[in-house]
Amino acid sequence: MWKNTESMASAIAEGLQNQGIKTKLISMSGNHRSDVAYELLDAGALFVGSPTINNNIFPTIADVLTYLKGLKPQNLVGAAFGSYGWSGESVSQVEDLLREMNVRLVAEGIKARNAPGAETLNACISLGAEVKKIWDETLR
Repeated sequence: MWKNTESMASAIAEGLQNQGIKTKLISMSGNHRSDVAYELLDAGALFVGSPTINNNIFPTIADVLTYLKGLKPQNLVGAAFGSYGWSGESVSQVEDLLREMNVRLVAEGIKARNAPGAETLNACISLGAEVKKIWDETLR
């Protein structure tokens, strides 16, 4: 809508790419939930962003997460993030769904009220280093 959550997603992707981790951003405005499921087959991480709308997850994000939960993906790390105007519930709701999917959360969800500032975007970029650290520890 306002592209605030999208800018956070881009910063997370940048942080992952800075660590040499291949990324793929998938906007639900132009993709089907099956596209996400297909990409998740070979993925090691799942970062989900959602703005808050009417105190809830954005409908297309709720749809894809419900679909993915039923597919029971394995061995994923990830985190939630999102923007909000008034209340900001979507990030904790996404975290709950990721936990139900057994996604290992690498960091506390990142929220931005309205447009994310430099501090928030830097936190998004830092997620890449967290993922790399966890992967390095797991591979030892």
